[in-house]
Amino acid sequence: MNDYLALVSKQRLADVLRELVRIPSVNPAFSGGQGEAGVADYVKRHLRALGLDVIVLPVEPGRENVIGVLPGAGNGNLLLEAHMDTVQTDGMTVPPFAGEVRNGRLYGRGACDTKASLAAMLIAVEAMKTNGLVPPLGIHLAAVVDEEATYKGVTVLADAVAKGRFVYEGAIVGEPTQLHVIMAHKGCVRFHIDVFGVACHSSHPSGGINAIEQACEVVAFLQRHAADVYPRLAHPIVGSPTHSVTMIEGGVAPNTVPDLCRITIDRRTVPGEEAIAVWQSMKRLLEGLQDADGPLKLAVHEPFLIDHSMEVQPESALVRHMRSAVGRYAPHGRIMGAPYGSDASKLVRAGVPSLVFGPGNLAQAHTRDEWVDLDEATTAAAIIMELAMQFRPSGS
Repeated sequence: MNDYLALVSKQRLADVLRELVRIPSVNPAFSGGQGEAGVADYVKRHLRALGLDVIVLPVEPGRENVIGVLPGAGNGNLLLEAHMDTVQTDGMTVPPFAGEVRNGRLYGRGACDTKASLAAMLIAVEAMKTNGLVPPLGIHLAAVVDEEATYKGVTVLADAVAKGRFVYEGAIVGEPTQLHVIMAHKGCVRFHIDVFGVACHSSHPSGGINAIEQACEVVAFLQRHAADVYPRLAHPIVGSPTHSVTMIEGGVAPNTVPDLCRITIDRRTVPGEEAIAVWQSMKRLLEGLQDADGPLKLAVHEPFLIDHSMEVQPESALVRHMRSAVGRYAPHGRIMGAPYGSDASKLVRAGVPSLVFGPGNLAQAHTRDEWVDLDEATTAAAIIMELAMQFRPSGS
């Protein structure tokens, strides 16, 4: 059996990751975001220099997914997917686009989330190609846009899968997991609740209805609901659903009783829950708080974001092969669940068994001194190579 770690150059991986970090790719949804075009061009050049075919999937003007194709010995394909965009750089204490290396760590925006995963995938494919290794399945390496905002990139890719343009036997979605393997994660539904009051002068508050105080009643109800209901919905791997009141907006002046207060809710769903059904249930409960003669009046708005939960069966071929690959090079790695979402859920809903995996610690993502350990990124590349060279779907 090949020692794939011996075929991965840590220095080469560091060089590629540094080049990726040096190309700003802040999502346009954030202040000053320039988008992913520079990274997309780099990935295309890298793949074409290896002699690989490159497929471009336009997402919107100036933004495109890039897919490199490494042919395999047989039919079918394994997808390696990582996003190119990052969050904003405000408040960073390290140069965000320098890619500095200190004490075995590479620093910069996106180094951890998730350019290290993208670099590990690029190096894994490069090592297979330059060493003449032919995997049993074709490898598609997809660098996609917009994971940090509204998932437009993976949505376009998943739509192409659903329409039969691409067929994948499995997928690895790059995110910082510390080389653990995420086989299930939560989803999310976000929506606004407007609570209404009656404005009046604050010197005579009984002459009106305070929308902020009424909103506090809504928040208290949601807390009681969570304590009573969520534990009964617990998933064995990802735990219980949760919700958070992430924003509260209300009031117009310090001497006016407010007539409107908006609450923003982030409700995390678990596998087995459908996000829209969760929202509909919460809407009915909240609307039921109103009394025709009571002061509480509210409106529950349609979700402004829905992201689905996902899970892959532990006995699947993808989990089995990934468990073996991780066990060889990262014995500490575990098969586990996660409370956050990723591109994987969109691929799973398109019929592609998908796991989340990559170097880096989520605790370092989006931070003021974001970094990734280069030894861990190198190990990730070896694990990806091992999986690519060993994975065959069930029955083949």
